[in-house]
Amino acid sequence: MFDWFWNFLYGISKSIYRIIDGLMSCAKMLCGLEPVQYQGVDTDFMTFLLRNKNITLAFAGAVLIGVVLTFIFGVAAMIKVMVTEKSNMTPGQVFVKVGKTLLTFIFIPICLAIFMYFTNIIVAALFEATSGNSPDGLGRFLAGAFGQDARKSGVAEDFYLESGFKYTSTSSVRSYLDLTDYDYFFSWIGSICILISLANILLMFVDRAIAIVILFIFSPISLSASVFDDGQHFKLWRDQFLVKFLTGYGCIVALNIYTLIIAAITSDGLTFFSNSFLNNLMKLAFIIGGAVSMQRIMALVGNLIQSGAGSNELRDNAIATSSFKGIAGAMALSPFRAARGAANFVSDARQHGLGGTIGNRLGFKTGRDYGKMSAAQKAQATDMMQQKEKMRAANNDALGDKMANKIASAINGGDKKGGQNPGGVQNPGGSGAAKQEKKDNSIVNNAINNSLNNNKK
Repeated sequence: MFDWFWNFLYGISKSIYRIIDGLMSCAKMLCGLEPVQYQGVDTDFMTFLLRNKNITLAFAGAVLIGVVLTFIFGVAAMIKVMVTEKSNMTPGQVFVKVGKTLLTFIFIPICLAIFMYFTNIIVAALFEATSGNSPDGLGRFLAGAFGQDARKSGVAEDFYLESGFKYTSTSSVRSYLDLTDYDYFFSWIGSICILISLANILLMFVDRAIAIVILFIFSPISLSASVFDDGQHFKLWRDQFLVKFLTGYGCIVALNIYTLIIAAITSDGLTFFSNSFLNNLMKLAFIIGGAVSMQRIMALVGNLIQSGAGSNELRDNAIATSSFKGIAGAMALSPFRAARGAANFVSDARQHGLGGTIGNRLGFKTGRDYGKMSAAQKAQATDMMQQKEKMRAANNDALGDKMANKIASAINGGDKKGGQNPGGVQNPGGSGAAKQEKKDNSIVNNAINNSLNNNKK
């Protein structure tokens, strides 16, 4: 009855697995572990970049500049040898250094190609050894790792390695697993952590590819100073190249190792505490802590190559990541800002006029800046004055009515007392006098009311 619910939950997990596989394929291509095709020929991405004709032309230009600089530095070194009395070099040795440097220009592309070829072979073997034996990606391994406790009877532990198992097909997964026992929570937490790490690695690989191309082009210029500074600048270039080239491999292999650790930690066979809540909390701490430590793997690998180089790379990557987040945030908010700006423009145009609003947006001073009122503002001011006049007239009418009522009340009150003398004796002629006085009061009241009505008009 609730099969649709469990299918929905597993659909979330398998969607994340597919995204991880896609990002991992991109990372492997950028790293050189998977080939790319150029004009029907398989090659790794870095070799494709370094063999690009435009980049090769730039390198040739740098070689010409390096040759000129080599002769300039050679002359400077020769003068230094001749001037310095206790020099460790002779003019002949300077000539030999100049010749070695010029020959090295030719071997730089060859040495780089050989180095990248053998490094890719070694790292590819290490990557396969840490991939959990998954034949076609990390997603298959994750689907099997988080489903170990949901295996049906007779299903082997390495069921995810079988050719018939397809984690993207829910029906295929149901033939191996009981989805009601699948570790959905841990699969989502662990997969999201892997996604974040992969996103950072992809940004680093793009930066790595650009940096390697730049180092390749500038290598002759750094090498040309070897004649004068005994190879100090070229040593700096070599360290930079090794750090940029090898830290990428270290991160992608470390991601596989992190995945193997997650699979081991989330197994129900491992118990840290008898309390299930504390036990799950401990496993969750491993998952999140491992994802955070992935950011430091780059520093770890780089520091093995040169002291402090990996830490510098980590700092530079953090700066680049924060800049990317700022740009991404601005792009995400730009539609809302545009809608708000359009709404404000329409409101300003209604209030200050179209011409004044456009001029103000372009930075020009308009009549609005000098206190001039637009047609809409004038109409608003006129309406406001009319409203005030109506309110004043209404207040005057209310005051007149109040005064008339008081006068009429006073007159009517006197009428009631008119038929009796102060001593309390009834005046015999009081009745006729009262009638006459009442008649006179009615005439007075009518006159007052007519006067007030005329004032209202």
